Amino acid sequence: MVQKHREDQKLVTVVALCYNQAQYLRESLDSIINQTYPVGRFFIIDDGSTDHSVTLIRQWLDEHGHPAELIVHEKNMGITRTINHALSLCNTRYFHPWPCDDIMLPHKIADQVAYLEGLNWEPGFLYGDCQWIDEHGEIFRESVIRDREQWFPERQMPSGNIFPYLVQHGCFIPTASGLYVTKVLNELGGFDEKLFAEDWDMFMRIALRYGIAFKKQVFSQYRRHRESAEMKKGRHYWDGHFKILPRFLKLSKEYDDLIYRKMCEDAIVAHGQGYRKATGWIRKQACRKRDLKLLLTYFRLLVNSLHNDEWFRKERQWRILN
Repeated sequence: MVQKHREDQKLVTVVALCYNQAQYLRESLDSIINQTYPVGRFFIIDDGSTDHSVTLIRQWLDEHGHPAELIVHEKNMGITRTINHALSLCNTRYFHPWPCDDIMLPHKIADQVAYLEGLNWEPGFLYGDCQWIDEHGEIFRESVIRDREQWFPERQMPSGNIFPYLVQHGCFIPTASGLYVTKVLNELGGFDEKLFAEDWDMFMRIALRYGIAFKKQVFSQYRRHRESAEMKKGRHYWDGHFKILPRFLKLSKEYDDLIYRKMCEDAIVAHGQGYRKATGWIRKQACRKRDLKLLLTYFRLLVNSLHNDEWFRKERQWRILN
């Protein structure tokens, strides 16, 4: 049993990802080394932080006997390129990228490895539940999935080929709750560095080819603050968002119907947030379904866009004055 435990320790690589997270990184790194399951390989990548994160990481490493290897990017590469760098360091069965503002609960890795090793099928990813905490570490949402369960049959979070649900409901998976299977990520070519929502894209690719597993358990605490990636839904987010679903068109008529409907719904939401480049999806869906009401919605949004356009306002003012 002792020998087996030693072999099991080689199953997981954890890569802590830091960018200007000095305020939170000690607590986050502590949560990694305090796992009941010893981490096989442990790296910390700082992605060109401009605060004092690197100094604090080095201090933390000195205090704890250097349990991890530190890699410092000279300039910021962005989250997706940094995750792919992290993936290139992994030669274990499971891969665990970890942002340095979130917290792993003590049994996270142990319970997830045990669950995956006990399955009679081989998924590409395992997810569960997580809590939301604020910038002070206070819990303000005990369960992320509790409200999301109502979206699914019998209020059960889905597993297996969950691709249709990922299209319908977006990225409902709490990424901070999960654990990746390394060979699956490598076979899929890693994360797409052109995207903002790289996890949603990856989950759909995994779901289609390998399936995704779910275990009903709170595994982590996700910190929501002003600098959280999830809180930044501007032009860059929507640019990447509308690149994802079209990649999965022409897989089947059923999937096409789901994708066009979702693109249309999201285009309306994005327009309400000031992003107007995706309204063409509303027109496409209206034409596909011969939906006059939806087509009228498209023209109404188009007219609103013109009225809000800077050039249009100036042109109209010039005409009034002349």
